[in-house]
Amino acid sequence: MNEPQASLIFINWNSADLVLRAVQSIVEKEDNAQDRFHIIVVDNGSSNDSLAVFESELIALFPAATVIALESNRGFAVAANRGLAAIETTYAFVLNADIEFINDAATRLINCLDSNPKAVLACPRLLREDGSEQSAAVPLPSLFFELTNRSLARRLMKIPANQSGPVPSIVGPCMAVHMKRLPVVGMLDERFFFFFEETDWCKRIQESEYEVYFDPTADVFHLQGQSVNQFPLRARIQFYESRYIYFKKHFGKRSAILLRAGLCVKVTANVLLNIIAVIVTGFRLKSRQKLGMYWGLWKWHVLSAGIRIRSLNFHCAGCLETNKPVKPG
Repeated sequence: MNEPQASLIFINWNSADLVLRAVQSIVEKEDNAQDRFHIIVVDNGSSNDSLAVFESELIALFPAATVIALESNRGFAVAANRGLAAIETTYAFVLNADIEFINDAATRLINCLDSNPKAVLACPRLLREDGSEQSAAVPLPSLFFELTNRSLARRLMKIPANQSGPVPSIVGPCMAVHMKRLPVVGMLDERFFFFFEETDWCKRIQESEYEVYFDPTADVFHLQGQSVNQFPLRARIQFYESRYIYFKKHFGKRSAILLRAGLCVKVTANVLLNIIAVIVTGFRLKSRQKLGMYWGLWKWHVLSAGIRIRSLNFHCAGCLETNKPVKPG
């Protein structure tokens, strides 16, 4: 039997049923899938019966499948890196649990990487279950659009509708990776627990000699947010935290502080507007839930700012005692 052509790495957290659905779609859409692909599931400390399900049902679909069980949920980047470090194939796919292959997307993305000598990452067209298209190729973040309107930047970016080509960045539920070119860029940054890890990857690729590609002929369903919707407020907070990490890393501490201040003002405004909405709508459940989300975000911003101020005061006090200057950072 020939060696597998590519390794498909699924990151799972309490979503074994979704992983099995995705693997089944590979069997249905790809020729000789069991021979051509190696399935790896990295379980991020699931608290349900995911591991037991994989031991029985996943092995029935892919007898050579590998399950890597992490003791706790250490985030998407850590899990993905564990999977990437375990493979020997030329091509790898880093996959969310909540995806499903519509056509032979894996083969098409491999061909995209193979035919473009500078391609490190490639992503497919992403579709929601109702058939509508989700943004897959996106611009890299900028301070102006983060503080004004993130979706406007996407609308202004021109993407070829029917042909493969390089793009600034991609959304990461399905990422094809050329492993022989990856060492120039490096693995995912594990400081990103969830969100922005693929954005940081794309930013680093753009700063290298390589490129990120979008192939609209490869089609994948994305059941957007199936895992994070289990804890929506926590996920939203994590999104903001990862955004601040990204800006501090790539644009410096001042940009991160300015972004945090601007977004804190926006969150405060949303709290006030949603208080009015709750009153106007007669305390409807949906309005109260939305207010609860923004109120939680506002409290997180205030508490995290307080922690930073106390930390700064502590370091300043130590400097006064020892007559040492405070180093920024």
